[in-house]
Amino acid sequence: MFPTTTRGRQKLLVFARYPELGRVKTRLASELGCERTLAAYRAMLADLLDAIGESDAATEVEVMWTASREVTGDLLRTCFGSRQLAMQAGSSLGDRLSISFAERIFFHEASKVIAVGTDEPLLDRTLVDHAFALLDSCEWTVGPATDGGYYMLGCRAASFFPEVFSDIDWGTSRVFAQTCAKIHERKLSLATLPARRDIDFADDLRSHGPHAVPGRLKGLLEQWGWIE
Repeated sequence: MFPTTTRGRQKLLVFARYPELGRVKTRLASELGCERTLAAYRAMLADLLDAIGESDAATEVEVMWTASREVTGDLLRTCFGSRQLAMQAGSSLGDRLSISFAERIFFHEASKVIAVGTDEPLLDRTLVDHAFALLDSCEWTVGPATDGGYYMLGCRAASFFPEVFSDIDWGTSRVFAQTCAKIHERKLSLATLPARRDIDFADDLRSHGPHAVPGRLKGLLEQWGWIE
């Protein structure tokens, strides 16, 4: 008889950059300048990390950070706290997502994996927990962004296939549709979360103002005079 393998906790992967001048949110920086963009990104990242919280018995929160020669371990800890850290690997976004999912499923034996970015600062742990719960009855779950991308994607361990991240037109309005098509081609079940607006441009940031919750980003927008 072979022993039964019990899979570990579900994994929430937060794909993030360490805040560095000129290296974050380049589309926003083209409109606001690098210094204001860095301030906005710092606020968005801090609010997101506060809202999703820490690891618990059911879910391990892991920050997947983008490599930088200037970033030290002390800087990472100051920014990301005590959360698990891992460096992203791969030359494209699709590669980085695929490798991260595969490692958590095949090496860490995670039961479910969900990935989020930092472009939606209103994302919170309640929605994350809801997405994990959906994976009890569906094989994949996705949160569409209003620009045609997605702010969240996750799957059960047994339903993962790396091709879901291949041949995607990243950074375009086709990302969500192409990703869903790949999942449906495999005849896998998919639960769709409510659409949300990413912050990529100044208009997105202005539109976020009326909906902002108390936090660093709301305080920053008030300081700029974008919220009365």
